[in-house]
Amino acid sequence: MKRKIVLTLAVLLVAVLVTQPYQGKAATQLDKINKQIKDLQNEMNRKAQLKKNAEKSVKVLTGKKEATKEEIDALMSQIDKVGKDLMQTENKISDTEQKLQQTGLELEEAMKREEETGNQLDTRLQVMYKNGAVSYMDVLLSSTSFGDFLTRFDAMESITIQTRDVLNEKKAARELVAKKQQEVADELMKVKALYEQMADQKADLESKENAKEKMVAKLNAQIVESEDISDEAEKELMDMAKKMAKLQAEKNKAKTYYTGGKLAVPLHTSYRLSSPFGYRIHPITGAKKLHTGLDMAAPQGTPIYAAESGVVLVAQWWSGYGNCIIINHGGGLWTLYGHIKNGGILVEKGQTVKRGEKIALVGSTGNSTGPHLHFEVRKNETPVDPAPYLK
Repeated sequence: MKRKIVLTLAVLLVAVLVTQPYQGKAATQLDKINKQIKDLQNEMNRKAQLKKNAEKSVKVLTGKKEATKEEIDALMSQIDKVGKDLMQTENKISDTEQKLQQTGLELEEAMKREEETGNQLDTRLQVMYKNGAVSYMDVLLSSTSFGDFLTRFDAMESITIQTRDVLNEKKAARELVAKKQQEVADELMKVKALYEQMADQKADLESKENAKEKMVAKLNAQIVESEDISDEAEKELMDMAKKMAKLQAEKNKAKTYYTGGKLAVPLHTSYRLSSPFGYRIHPITGAKKLHTGLDMAAPQGTPIYAAESGVVLVAQWWSGYGNCIIINHGGGLWTLYGHIKNGGILVEKGQTVKRGEKIALVGSTGNSTGPHLHFEVRKNETPVDPAPYLK
């Protein structure tokens, strides 16, 4: 009897010794999972912020790009106008140069006439010199009669007047030459100065336009870079969400597998089906594209309920879906709830929710034209028509 009691105590002791290390190992494993969940959650938050910042950067850069393109259009319009003005000024310079050439010919002709007039004057002076200076008294004394005196007097007066006219004509020709020469020279100088001014203005505008073009190219590169960051962050977030679901499954040992049947309608109040699953013309982009879920139009703030029990994979801003929740129901089945109002997400990543549990509020965030719930069913991550799954 005593031996039996000792044997029983020995068995119990062994059981204690075996159980205690196992429990310690389980606790250590749980701590490890909790730490992995916490680290992964922090990394997901960081990636989500990175994605949000990248999307914001794309928006800001796109705005700058469009504004810069408008400035380029304005500069191009100014360049075209100055170019036309330059062409007109070039024509005016050509006309003025032709005018200057014509004026030169006219001046040459005027100088020729001046020279001829000078020759005529010189001839008269030479005749007077050869005949000697004749005074009115000489004319009077040499006249044979009073009539002869008048005739000689008129001849002398005529010579005097002609001599004065020749001198005046010579002076007028010289003044005409100087005046025309100065006018044409001044006009050509002004036109050339105007041309140089407009040429400088055109060069300055072209320099500015070239700088703006370089800025657009730089902005395009930055937009592509930000879009790549956003796309990569979204891919990494999806991978992290899968990893988080596995960690939560390990932690909770939740055997929540979807075995078929019907999902609950996520809106308990009346709603309007504004867009079914299938191809349609996108209301924002205008492109034909697959609509991957059902759009249920409802007032802002209408409660949204989980269509089935499961683990929350995503509970945050999710690109075009705006504020979004994704629930993993097991068996490869996910449900997605998009365009939730700001502040309307009522669950957290990794949280286990029950069928019919209130998880969010209807909104119009992301790519949305009005308050509604975008509801998706995904089988093995591929969107399928939700209608057959709903009651």
